[in-house]
Amino acid sequence: MVENDETETSRHSIWTFLSFGSYQITWTIPTATMSLFMFYYYHTIVGLDPLLILFVTVINTVWASLNDPLIGYLTDRNFKWTQKWGRRFPWIMLAFIPQSLSLILIFSAPELDPANPWPVVLWLLFSLVLFDLFITLVDIHAAILRADKFRTEKERRKYSGFFGAFDMIAQVLGMMLPPLLLFFGDTRMSYTVMAVAIGFIGIIFGVLFIPGAREDKIIIDRYYSREYERLHIFKGVMIVLKQKSFMAFYAAYVAFLCATTIMTGMVAYMTTFILQESEDFMTIFFAIFLLGALISVPIWLKILKKVNNNKKVYLIGSFLLCALIVPLAFFQGPIDLAIIMFLVGFGTGCVWSIGIPVMLANAQDDYVVRTGKNQKGLLIGTWAVLGLITAFIDELLIAAVFTLTGFVPGISDYAELVATVANVDMVLFGIRLLLGIIPMLVLLVGTLIFWKYYPLTQEKILENKAKLKELGF
Repeated sequence: MVENDETETSRHSIWTFLSFGSYQITWTIPTATMSLFMFYYYHTIVGLDPLLILFVTVINTVWASLNDPLIGYLTDRNFKWTQKWGRRFPWIMLAFIPQSLSLILIFSAPELDPANPWPVVLWLLFSLVLFDLFITLVDIHAAILRADKFRTEKERRKYSGFFGAFDMIAQVLGMMLPPLLLFFGDTRMSYTVMAVAIGFIGIIFGVLFIPGAREDKIIIDRYYSREYERLHIFKGVMIVLKQKSFMAFYAAYVAFLCATTIMTGMVAYMTTFILQESEDFMTIFFAIFLLGALISVPIWLKILKKVNNNKKVYLIGSFLLCALIVPLAFFQGPIDLAIIMFLVGFGTGCVWSIGIPVMLANAQDDYVVRTGKNQKGLLIGTWAVLGLITAFIDELLIAAVFTLTGFVPGISDYAELVATVANVDMVLFGIRLLLGIIPMLVLLVGTLIFWKYYPLTQEKILENKAKLKELGF
């Protein structure tokens, strides 16, 4: 039996945990804004056909599936500046400002000519590719550094509290702030101003992330602890694809993100077409969701500490969330919707707080033990495609439902919907399906895959940590 590492102390101060946790706002606010408004903006404001939005997403996903792992592979080596600045920190510094600024391009689409939509299609494609390039450079290295910096289970579980809180605050700010920033109503200018403000917030929190992202001498020395030998790219890819711990969690988290992103994207539709309220009304429900999520994080972490089984607690939270999502499709008014949003927030807190800081970090350890090399770029490069796969699945499902239910592009209020669409009830039914039933089914599939195939027991996790020490990592 391998000795538990719960008694080991951390060399990191509380400020390091706080600073590193602030990265979640830098990354999550722009991506939450994208989840909430990107499809809605191009569909209802710009007037682009949902199938063309899906077409762009497919191209971007195919490109990212090659580009993101390649970025991870090419940057996962020692350069002349590594000894001084570290292997991860320079790339984060290079890309975090362009990552925030590229969001502005996405929400600055040119006027659509119905006879020739291709300039808008190309604009969307170019801006998405640029956004993905910079956010991948930041996120790959932040994700690897998270596992390199917080080595023990005690550190990772402690950090998960900061991660979960920051990530939930960022998710909700990304949902609450954009509607409040639409000063000029449903116009292109309003969405551009919103993107400028969100980008500026991302830069501010990127600056706060800098102290936590710095690599100290202990981390840097690990890069030179063994003679460097580049892991062959095809061998590395095959190890990634064959690694059950990574692929099972990857499937589960793709499903989780797909479910939550679809629900997030439907909130604007729900507010406009079902509740028939202004965008500001969304902030109330997001605040209630945040309250449920924040209350749940310490509860889930206490459960994790008591049970001491990462997989079991993750499964409990995921199955609970599946059950809590369903009622979103059947709410009748603001009061029952508020109760449902609180409960969904409570269930979401488990996956948010445990998933990336604990489960993904353990999968990274497993990969290093299997390869014998401290080179996780390919693994995390593959992980970086997660957001694009999520967007592809989301927009495929949304485009399919809206096409089948007869939702006409360019409609931005309920009166226009009634005047334009023959079967309004069918359109509203489609929105309800996308709010509850479809996300639940997606999440359930991912959770069942994780339950069946995720192999890391607590004993195996501790064995991997012991092997990492033997390897000098």
